[in-house]
Amino acid sequence: MSVATGPSNGEPVNGLHSSRTERLVKWAHSLSCDDLPADAVERCKAFFIDWLACAVAGRDHPSVKAMVEYTQAMGPSTGRCEVVGYPGLTTSAAFAALVNGASSHVVEQDDLHNSSMMHPATVIYPTAVAVAQDVGATGKEFITACVVGYEFACRAGEFLGKAHYENFHTTATTGVLGAAATAAYLLRLTPDQFLSSIGTAGTQAAGLWQFLLDATHSKQVHTAQACAGGVFSAYVSRSGLMGPHDILQGRRGMAATLASVDPDPSFIDAQLGKKWSVLESSFKWHASCRHTHPSVDALLALMEEEKIAAGDIESITAHTYQAAINVLSLSAAGETVHQSKFSMGFVLAVAAKNGSAKITDFTEQALLDPELRALQKRVTMVFDPEIDAVFPAKWLGKVIVTTKQGRTVSKSVDVVKGDPGWTLTKDEIEAKAISLARYGHVRDLSLFEATVRKIWRLEAEKKIEGLVFS
Repeated sequence: MSVATGPSNGEPVNGLHSSRTERLVKWAHSLSCDDLPADAVERCKAFFIDWLACAVAGRDHPSVKAMVEYTQAMGPSTGRCEVVGYPGLTTSAAFAALVNGASSHVVEQDDLHNSSMMHPATVIYPTAVAVAQDVGATGKEFITACVVGYEFACRAGEFLGKAHYENFHTTATTGVLGAAATAAYLLRLTPDQFLSSIGTAGTQAAGLWQFLLDATHSKQVHTAQACAGGVFSAYVSRSGLMGPHDILQGRRGMAATLASVDPDPSFIDAQLGKKWSVLESSFKWHASCRHTHPSVDALLALMEEEKIAAGDIESITAHTYQAAINVLSLSAAGETVHQSKFSMGFVLAVAAKNGSAKITDFTEQALLDPELRALQKRVTMVFDPEIDAVFPAKWLGKVIVTTKQGRTVSKSVDVVKGDPGWTLTKDEIEAKAISLARYGHVRDLSLFEATVRKIWRLEAEKKIEGLVFS
């Protein structure tokens, strides 16, 4: 595939040197479920369960309700695609992906791919569900499409790197590429149409951090639009719309305009079929920004080992990397429930007092807790050059606690709970999912549990359906 061809007459539309993105497309296009290692299939199903629970938990958020109203006003009133958490509401693939992409990113417990600094599940699964339901894809096709989506989103995030993440929410900017790849695979696009869909997706890439400063809803817009943009890109490419051929490395492509430091292009196509992004991704055990997790794990371990209670703590110093400081300093006040999950001070105060940072620990009542607010003010983030040097390949953390009795103790962590090196067990995945379903006020938990069991045997399913709960 050394040239791009017009979808109608097969004639070359432009001379094209083979690019790394093109190689990735060719590999993805030819992939089948039988090519996937068993552990990648199992992890894909586990993240599907995790994503579904997050989507149900976030369904009542104002941003999601606004998009539901938008869908009801602008989209078809009925369709082949389910809106998770809204029984009776069906619509087109584009609008279903939009809403489901928003709802699954609300509660801050969807997965994270460390080295790309992005959340793949929240853009891959909404797109895969919507398009699979639209075209009648099987469970095996669904799994393969999701694995493909992970590769495009995560590899592009690794390619663009830390310099890109400083200014852009990578889940939005490379998430749209993953969504487009997922949709392109399910639509069985030709390699040229597939490549075109990636180009069209990349030219829509956007996602700014400003929402952290004023606690608004753009984070849900980022994931919603990434999903909808990915669906759009694949469907119009199938119909003949041509996108840029080399959107990642082109002279006016994503790296040239959205990354201030020259990225390493080998990330795009290295070790295809050997390196699987879905196996490198982490579950989120704590219900807060992932940048807080190393410090939370370190603090909880330290308090248990040293027999320190929250009331004993005079101050906490969290040693971390620059990207965490950049993001978390924007939400230091923690004025809303969502913003409080991006405040290192508030998150560590919650963890210290409650012994956890679960979804039920972040509430309107918690925002008014004077004990939490007092401890929040005694938390300081400091830049640690050794921790920063290995980020984002490793997300490390260290906390130093000074007690009111004058003792100073410290704890470091090398692996965070939920990471591949300390992953969740099947029982923990299911327990987390049930907890999120309860948070989302699912009345029929037995139906939800039955759906979880169905996902564990997804390869045998002929359709992707039954993802709505009252």
